[in-house]
Amino acid sequence: MTLERTASDLPSGWKGILAIIAMVSGPAITGMMLTIVLPLLPEMAKEVLGGRNVLIAMPTSGIVVGGIIAGPLIDRFSPRRIMLSMLIAFGVIGLSGMFLGGVPLLVSRFLVGVISTCVSASSTTLIGEFIRLERRSLVIGLQMSGSSLAGIAAMNISGQLADAFGWRVSFVLFPIIAAMIFVPGMLLIPASARPAPSRESGLAASGNPFAALKSVGRVLGVMWPLYLVLFLLHATAYTPNSQSSFVLAADGVTSASLIARMLSVNQAMIVTAALCYPLTRSLLGSRWIPALFLALMTSGLILLGLSHDLVFVGLALGLLGLGNGTLFPHQSNLVLARAQPEYRGRAVGLMVSNQFLADSINPFFFPPLTEALGLHYAIVAIGLFAATGLIGALLYGSRSTNLPMPAAKSFGH
Repeated sequence: MTLERTASDLPSGWKGILAIIAMVSGPAITGMMLTIVLPLLPEMAKEVLGGRNVLIAMPTSGIVVGGIIAGPLIDRFSPRRIMLSMLIAFGVIGLSGMFLGGVPLLVSRFLVGVISTCVSASSTTLIGEFIRLERRSLVIGLQMSGSSLAGIAAMNISGQLADAFGWRVSFVLFPIIAAMIFVPGMLLIPASARPAPSRESGLAASGNPFAALKSVGRVLGVMWPLYLVLFLLHATAYTPNSQSSFVLAADGVTSASLIARMLSVNQAMIVTAALCYPLTRSLLGSRWIPALFLALMTSGLILLGLSHDLVFVGLALGLLGLGNGTLFPHQSNLVLARAQPEYRGRAVGLMVSNQFLADSINPFFFPPLTEALGLHYAIVAIGLFAATGLIGALLYGSRSTNLPMPAAKSFGH
């Protein structure tokens, strides 16, 4: 990637590549925050009241809260400063899990969720600032695929450390990961050239929390249709994550290693689709991408619901992975394109909150559906719901053009 040097741009050459790697690492931080503890949950659950469900709920709740507060913080202190500060906090609070138990351990998991989301929102905001529109699809695609790979690697390393030295030792990964991103970020990412504060920034003049909430409300007032669509998409897209292992178990698969291998098909396809996102966007344009990932989701969910054979379940998980791997980078592109520079940070933070709030709701509405229809047909029903979205996406594609939004005219690389 050729980098052009200007006063406010990234460094040139290999330093610029390292700066971009550090800049795009935010979603990987959120992913690794979750995957590091997955192999540890059975042992960690013995330390807290409420067990595994509470341990899962605390960081997810933190992610939702973090997405709400990230934008006002970025507006006040700049995305670079928030990213670097939160990386330090990520290392310190994450490491504290090595020594804590009970309620303090739960609090630390909540805080790590808040912190990681602030890092992620800052990271994506920096992409909107420094990466030019024509290269943004490539960078975001690499960001999403790299995040998935980093999460898988962190999970496996954590499991090996826990087997060798005990589950608490795995928390040493938090400061190591933070340092690996903080050092190049501090040295190579330049200060943000932020636009002058406007009345719409909400937090431009003071740190008044009511002004911050008002500014968030202004962003929602402008972008709520997009967030609503993304909410419905993520509530649907989370179904394979929450239900695939139960589908396999219902079909007689009892081996944890076999379930893990089957689920890895989904993750591998997410990585593949994210890597291919720039090509997909260039071939289809922005107008037809929603129809693509909804077609993949619809076919994958219906096939998953109707299948009782491992080959077809694997095919269904692959289709769903391709759909999710296209959705994730496309939503970042949409939000960055539609958000004006002065409230880009808040828009990205709300995007993260919106996604994880949708993920959290899926396990609540799915059990009543399962009780009424049975597990397999409940998944088919979700697939039919996605099919209605596909019809809407086809209508959208036929009536729209591949025009970038005016707000997408960002500066930088």
